[in-house]
Amino acid sequence: MDYVIIESSAWEALKSRIEGLREHMSELFGSKAEPTELLPGEAVCRILGVSRRTLQYYRDTAALPFVRIEHKCYYRREDVAALLAENGSPEPPLNRLPEGV
Repeated sequence: MDYVIIESSAWEALKSRIEGLREHMSELFGSKAEPTELLPGEAVCRILGVSRRTLQYYRDTAALPFVRIEHKCYYRREDVAALLAENGSPEPPLNRLPEGV
């Protein structure tokens, strides 16, 4: 094992530069973000008062962003709240039958 000996003034200068770098990085990237709460589809259906198929429509039309983890869809609580605040909830398309059916 090798040892390196430096003067205390050099050590203090190094610590000061490291602290300056930390502050600069904090300004650029901000503080650590809080983890977001992910809700499963069943909970989102209950909150929005919609069926699973309507929730699928919201995913298909990008009305509600989602993440997929191990083949399951999850939704950020903030996104669900924003959807509710927008218009209560977006309207799904009307299922219309063709003429004469």
